[in-house]
Amino acid sequence: MDPLALATRIVAVEQRRPGSDAERRAALELAAMLRETGRRRRRTTEVRTIWVRPHHAAIHAGLAALAVAGSVVSVDRPVLGLILIGAAFVLLVGDLSGRLTPLRRLTFERATQNVVARDPREAPVRLVITAAVDAPAPGLLGRGVRARLHARARRRSRDRLPGPYGVLVAALLALLAAATGRVLDAGGVLVGALQLGPTIIVLLAVGAALDRAFARPGRQGANADASAAAVAVALVAALDALPPRTLAVDCVLAGAGGAHALGFRRWIGDQRRAGVRSEQVAVLHVAACGVGRPVVWTRDGLVLGLRLHPRLVALARAAGFAPHTSRDSSGARAARAVGWPAVAVGCVDEHGVAPRLGDDADTVDRLDPAALAATLEGCLGLVRALDAELTVAHGGAPAHASTPPATSARAARRAAAARGVRADAGR
Repeated sequence: MDPLALATRIVAVEQRRPGSDAERRAALELAAMLRETGRRRRRTTEVRTIWVRPHHAAIHAGLAALAVAGSVVSVDRPVLGLILIGAAFVLLVGDLSGRLTPLRRLTFERATQNVVARDPREAPVRLVITAAVDAPAPGLLGRGVRARLHARARRRSRDRLPGPYGVLVAALLALLAAATGRVLDAGGVLVGALQLGPTIIVLLAVGAALDRAFARPGRQGANADASAAAVAVALVAALDALPPRTLAVDCVLAGAGGAHALGFRRWIGDQRRAGVRSEQVAVLHVAACGVGRPVVWTRDGLVLGLRLHPRLVALARAAGFAPHTSRDSSGARAARAVGWPAVAVGCVDEHGVAPRLGDDADTVDRLDPAALAATLEGCLGLVRALDAELTVAHGGAPAHASTPPATSARAARRAAAARGVRADAGR
């Protein structure tokens, strides 16, 4: 299937904000596409409605404002200031990790949908191909000149420079240290001077978070993320035409992807409660890939970049993807957080960012068919290489074998040793 034609069908639904009616209509269109492609394999496709709270930016703005208030209060009341800053730090880090989100209950709950297409075959490993349905709204700092300047500075620092959330967390830590110094009677001009800089940074973060809270996605969102969903559907169709031997191929097109992959996080939670183990699954997340050169995420995360699965990254690089570090939170990052093997691929421009992210100029006529084709071919190469390794690791087991899968080099060697097969042959 032609990814450009699929993307054209997706962008017909405009303003796909997370949890919006437009996002749900796009999910229904994607479900129809997957049903069309899955007839040959008798693939079952269903649309699952879930309820999420995607309006995290307003909560982050409030927590940053609380930290600023704590910094001001700490001058006269150090203990109270330390408590306010500490509470803001803990709640912000907890919300970013997705593990401590009590303040989300103060925001509106919205319905979103996950489109799940399950391969009817049973196989040692289930490969989950995922992409976001919605169009992201990154705000002023996440797009245009500002995003390119930050990406350029990060590249010159060899990816040591933190992203916006990393800077905010570092500033909060500095405020905690200053407030602790005041509690210990280490106050004075020096502490006040050291406290001023982080306070200004956190104050600017309040404005940036409010900007994200009221930002709207691009009208069409062709590159981000219609191109990703289109390539994911085309990849499933290609793998149905020539199925892998040791992999069953599932597809999860997740809602609320721009809200830190909330839809895919919910799907992961459901699978874990159903008893799915990390050795039974591998995740391939497709990000915006309609313009630029194909890259593979080596690390992904808002604050601390979590290392994605090293063997999958190596296979992706062998398939033609250049290494890239992300300061976002993709479906691959959500999978790695629970120990699942996962990797993310996409396209970036010469500055290292997805072009026209959240811009009204992100239209389907500006997509590059060559970038879409290169991403699709690279994904096919990655899947074929992974399938070849797992087939060797399982001693050439057929697709219906019930042997536990090996999705890492170490697990592959253990499985191969049990059968007297050299796992190194699959490398």
